[in-house]
Amino acid sequence: MKKFVFELEQLLNLRKYEQDQAQIELGKAVQVEQQIQDGLDELARQYAATKALSKGQTDFAAISQTQQFFQFIKQQQEKLFSDMAKAKIVTEEKRAVFTAAMQKHESLKKLKERQFAIFKEEQKKAESKALDDIVTSKYN
Repeated sequence: MKKFVFELEQLLNLRKYEQDQAQIELGKAVQVEQQIQDGLDELARQYAATKALSKGQTDFAAISQTQQFFQFIKQQQEKLFSDMAKAKIVTEEKRAVFTAAMQKHESLKKLKERQFAIFKEEQKKAESKALDDIVTSKYN
């Protein structure tokens, strides 16, 4: 009985490797987005905590420092929003690359499965013919 050989096995393996690499790159891009979001969340916590501490403050110097800190937080927030927009663009590009790599891999995988199904069917026919020949030769 002959063994199934998929002639495009090396290409299938290459496409799988490309898909894995694209998935890793997408994961890194999503991680960068998450880090930026964590930074934004931390700024929001700092803003809320400072606002609560400064409530009812009457010292002009403390109020001035609080306002300067709020300006700093606003600048940091704007920078992080800008970084987030860039990160989202990169993530979408990486997602598109991953999707394309996954489609290429899946199409070859389906081709392999179809060829294997055809191979199995041919094997069944050959086995059936061989059995028929054996049975026919016994009775002739």
